[in-house]
Parts: sequence; C-alpha cells; structure tokens
Amino acid sequence: MAAEAKIKSARFKARVVCFVGKLDSPTYCASTWFFGEGTSNSKCTKTCGHPGEVSEITWSFVERRGTNDIYRFTRRFPLDTASASTTTKTVAFSTSRVVVFEDQFQAIVIEPAND
Repeated sequence: MAAEAKIKSARFKARVVCFVGKLDSPTYCASTWFFGEGTSNSKCTKTCGHPGEVSEITWSFVERRGTNDIYRFTRRFPLDTASASTTTKTVAFSTSRVVVFEDQFQAIVIEPAND
C-alpha cells in the first residue's frame, strides 16, 4: 500500500503587508490568506510600491516546526528596473508580527490576520 501523502497545513491565518516607506506607513498593500488543511493555495504573490521602487513578494508555507508555521519569502526589487535583485528569507510565524524585509523604500511584514 502506498504511503499517504503528508498534508502540509498552516496553523495560523496571516496577513502580509508591504508598507511603502517606513514600517506602519499609512501607504501599504496587504493580502490575507490561510494555507490551512483543504486549501489549494501553495504560493502567493503580491506586487507593491511606487514606480522605480516596486517589489514582487512571493511567499509559501514550508512546514510546521514546533509552535510555528514556517514560510519562505522571496522579494524581487526594484522589479520595474533592469537592476532588480532577488532576496530569499525563511521566517517562523505564530501569533506576533515578523518583519521579513525592511529598507529605506519598504517594510514587509507577516502578521496575524484580524478577521
């Protein structure tokens, strides 16, 4: 008998926010999602920023580890220029905000969803 496929599912509903400028700026883009059991999403992508300072942010659920959900984030910045670079970071998330990327142009966080 073939082994059953392990279902990868997140524990926590989360929101990814890309603040334009500094952390908690009133200008931002946000996405709420849940990679829970029975969902079909395995990867999300969001583009956010001003011309010349646009990020493409991609994230996916990796696994549960202890009390955390582990996510892999990739940021391509500045997306709308010839000099775009790619940065990847793995983060542990549970019930508190985690700053994933932050520079003079943007702050990108994963945080608990409020709904």
